[in-house]
Amino acid sequence: MTTYREDGLKLKDLDDDEALALGGLIRVLIRLDGSFSEEEEEHMDAVAAEVGDRETLWSIISRSAQELADDDAIRRKAAMVDRTGARELIRYVLESIAIAETITVTEQKLLDWLDNEAWTD
Repeated sequence: MTTYREDGLKLKDLDDDEALALGGLIRVLIRLDGSFSEEEEEHMDAVAAEVGDRETLWSIISRSAQELADDDAIRRKAAMVDRTGARELIRYVLESIAIAETITVTEQKLLDWLDNEAWTD
């Protein structure tokens, strides 16, 4: 699993576009395995507490649902994230949610897409 530096960015440090990308990617991730289990929600709440707070994370997710209409829009927004700290935070949150159960093949493909396509410099 990706580790997260204590001195890394927090949810409140993300700019609007970075926050929208995170919220949208979380929505995609949740849809990929076809369910959102209680265990995943608990993991998401725990990681939210680590990198900010639950209310901020759910607000980010809600806002992304209003502003990013589909997966293509989410992926375009995610590909625009260029700050290293924001990328680290987003990647950490996504992987932390995915490992709540077992990372599915489709979830891993999303993480690999970020690492190998969206965020290659």
